[in-house]
Amino acid sequence: MALAEVSVAIPPNISADDALDRREHLMAAAARVLVRDGSAGMRVRDVALEAGVSTGIVHYYFGSKDEMLVDALRWAIGKPAERFAALRGDGDYVRVLSMLLEVSLPHPGVLYDEYVLWLELWTAATHDAALRPVCEELAADYRDELVKLVHEGTEAGVFRPVAEPAVVAERISAMVDGLCFRTVVGYSWTPLERVRGLLRAFACEQLGVALEDLPEIQLSRREQTS
Repeated sequence: MALAEVSVAIPPNISADDALDRREHLMAAAARVLVRDGSAGMRVRDVALEAGVSTGIVHYYFGSKDEMLVDALRWAIGKPAERFAALRGDGDYVRVLSMLLEVSLPHPGVLYDEYVLWLELWTAATHDAALRPVCEELAADYRDELVKLVHEGTEAGVFRPVAEPAVVAERISAMVDGLCFRTVVGYSWTPLERVRGLLRAFACEQLGVALEDLPEIQLSRREQTS
């Protein structure tokens, strides 16, 4: 069973002199506060406490709470696109598809937290038109990586999509969104393992891949826990 070593999106609290620079350290702290308290309950002093710095330091790096909110969301939600780009370079398109689907699931820990952040961004964007381009930009990052994977796998003769590659990629992306967000909200009919099976079967159906040929992927403990 393959082991996917993928980077943690929202690292645990670290010292300010760690490898992350101070601003990224603060964005990680803000992302954790967002997951815990939501955008409505997010306060500068809570971010400062989480980061282990003074509120003055937070104000120095972020001109306002809204700026901190957008930067933290952009930083944390943008991490999956970096992961997917790295996975796509693997060359084994069926394995990469399986890995991409696995790290798209809201496994407890970091991956679940990313979905909570998406829900916060969607909620904020419905009330603030200025956030909608950010929301679309980040969503496009994931969609574009999936489109590239389907195109490359099709050109290599590995995938046999039932429609145009871009259309199939859009369908898979929409299925991921629809099912995974239901899981995060807690719908009783979409537990994680059922959603995992539905996504794998649907992707294989759309791409002309035998389900038994789609390898099982076990995420590392590092990815499952923040």
